[in-house]
Amino acid sequence: MERNNETSPVPFSVKKSIVAILAALLFSCTLALFGPAQLFLTNALEFDFSFSQLLPFLGAITIGIFILVASILVLLPDRFGLHERGVAAVFALGFLLWVQGNVLVWHYGLLNGHDIEWGKKVLFGLLDTPLWIVGLLLAACRPGFLYRRVKSLSLLLLSIQLLVTFFYVIRQPESPSFKKYQIDIADKFVFSNHKNVIILVLDSFQSDVFQEIIDQDPSYKDYFRNFTYFRDTVGGYPSTYAAIPFLLTSQYYTNSTPIQAFIADAYLSPSSIPCELQKLGWRVDLFPAVSRSVFFDPQVFSNIRAHERKVNHAKLAYLYDLTLFRYLPHFLKREIYNDQAWFLARWRWGGERTGMLADNDLNIDARQAFANDRKARRSLPHIGRFNKIGIPRKNFNQSAHVNPDARFVSQFLTLAVVATERNVLKFYHWRGPHEPIRMNSELAPVSLPLSRPNLVDLARGELKLVHFFLEGLRQLGVYDEALIFVLGDHGQPWGAYGLRVPPGMTGTQPGASPLPKGVLESGIPLLLVKRPGDRGNLEIIDAPASLADVSATVFDSLGLGRTGIGEPLFQIPADRRRERRFLYYNWSHSDWKNRYLPDLVEYRVDGNGWLAASWRPTGKVFRPED
Repeated sequence: MERNNETSPVPFSVKKSIVAILAALLFSCTLALFGPAQLFLTNALEFDFSFSQLLPFLGAITIGIFILVASILVLLPDRFGLHERGVAAVFALGFLLWVQGNVLVWHYGLLNGHDIEWGKKVLFGLLDTPLWIVGLLLAACRPGFLYRRVKSLSLLLLSIQLLVTFFYVIRQPESPSFKKYQIDIADKFVFSNHKNVIILVLDSFQSDVFQEIIDQDPSYKDYFRNFTYFRDTVGGYPSTYAAIPFLLTSQYYTNSTPIQAFIADAYLSPSSIPCELQKLGWRVDLFPAVSRSVFFDPQVFSNIRAHERKVNHAKLAYLYDLTLFRYLPHFLKREIYNDQAWFLARWRWGGERTGMLADNDLNIDARQAFANDRKARRSLPHIGRFNKIGIPRKNFNQSAHVNPDARFVSQFLTLAVVATERNVLKFYHWRGPHEPIRMNSELAPVSLPLSRPNLVDLARGELKLVHFFLEGLRQLGVYDEALIFVLGDHGQPWGAYGLRVPPGMTGTQPGASPLPKGVLESGIPLLLVKRPGDRGNLEIIDAPASLADVSATVFDSLGLGRTGIGEPLFQIPADRRRERRFLYYNWSHSDWKNRYLPDLVEYRVDGNGWLAASWRPTGKVFRPED
């Protein structure tokens, strides 16, 4: 009897239409509305627009899909059970999407261009694929079983998703400063004809990697003639979020307040490089790679303006790509991800790689910002031609599509000018030798697994890009009298590349390090400094330096009083005993959502920072206050 009921035709009625509408509503809302909405609301800091701006787009797309699917289902004839089977199939898809996106949520690591090790994730597919097969077979072979349950289950799942989304909406935190302002790139490459201070951060560049490169190929030393290499430098933190405020303000964060509150106070303090130079009338242009690492305020930035947050096609496609990645079964995720080229972006924009929108939007083509006054700038001192710098154009142009630092150099060499009487501070944060590895030492695009040899090869390419940048500054005529820092904000925080101590380094001790993996490696960033008027070969100094000394060095070079905990780097004797402080934390991508950092474990470094014997845990652990 049950079989007869399942195969008997369903008469056209209002009830029949309601069932079709509910199945279409579950499918369209799960995929096009609730899925992307919840992804946005749980990662709101990754996007530079608000939920209220996003909602009309999600609503319009959802309505379009719903009308199309509902119309087809309502109009399907009863003949051969097509209506019943169609409704059952759409309902099954909506149900499976919900289960996959909310119950079977697999962890694939950071979706920022890494090579996902798909072979190690096969178990995910073995778990979710049978569920999809059973669900779709049930819709095909037993449509009546699902059809009779469409109304109740659709209403239940829609209600659950509506409540969860509403919960996320009311729990949204107050917008941080970087959501209220946006970077103005119009003068990104405009320098002063008087004083220039340039701070170039190469993310996660370890000092020992630089030493290995110049030992293997002395020609790299020539790239940094006139610089001083402070080889024994200890950082403050193992990742960018806390390391950049420490670098620019020499202030330690200890989890006593929410980190965004600390960042606001630190950047407005007397030891803040950007704030203090702003007070003196300097133009301060900051171009952070991570927006959360700086305080967006007119007292700190010269190059910010009120945020004109817009939801464009690229951002919307990226959000829907993330939704598809989460809501589809394992064996379809690889096609969606496509090594960060993404499925929708690939069709719409020819496969350009997309990143976290809030930060990578800073890498847009700077030519747009110069469109209105290009003619006026042509008469100003500029570089203009790449062949003056000796760039291998073929590889360089290819890498510029996948490497933001190569793109930066391309824009800089095309657009840089000397065009202001005001003194200028430029802070540029490059990706540096940061995973994933998408470029080699010849500036050719690659896709290589994580290993120390591959990292070192990437670092060689990054140093070549720095060389081109410095040569461009020479062509502009601002290099000689500029104060220039080339440095890492930290080393590799997970210790994936290890540490190589040169045999001749004083106090070298054999044996494995007793420190947890990543502590020492993340604590020894690169630090190269060139003062105005410095001449000669690269000088290597083993004075006990700290990134906290950068602000004191800037103030000393400009004849200002020293504030903060740092000291002028060139006034620290090489043989001085100096205890330095480092706060280590285990970082995961989910920590971006938290108001505090993870537990901070304090270390004191007394002696050469490259040697594990110099590192001592104090026993202090700074935990969030609430």
